[in-house]
Amino acid sequence: MADHEALIERINSVIFTPVRAQVGYEMGHVDDFLDGLVVALRQGRPVEALVDMVRFSTVRFREGYAIREVDEFLASVVAESKGVPAQETPSMHEDAAPAAEPTPLEVPGVIEEQHGLFKRLFRR
Repeated sequence: MADHEALIERINSVIFTPVRAQVGYEMGHVDDFLDGLVVALRQGRPVEALVDMVRFSTVRFREGYAIREVDEFLASVVAESKGVPAQETPSMHEDAAPAAEPTPLEVPGVIEEQHGLFKRLFRR
């Protein structure tokens, strides 16, 4: 139970990065789920099945939690609840191959001026 107390404290103190204008998990759903995980841990129930079954609602134009952070945190909670220390849990960053450097878009060196009606009328 003592090791679950440390995990419960970690769940209660986690802070996720809020995102806007990109897809994120709805904050209320994530917060409610984390509260449910704390209850399950205090009752001595396993949390792996709960984490596997959860599907959070996503938001795009409202503030939400960064999806990757939430997923990585939940994976670390499951691992820690099984007795694997948090530092030893593999993160998604380590599993994925290093991303190739994005290629810059070709930008023309000079922007060509467009001559509109105003320019033609007033010769400016």
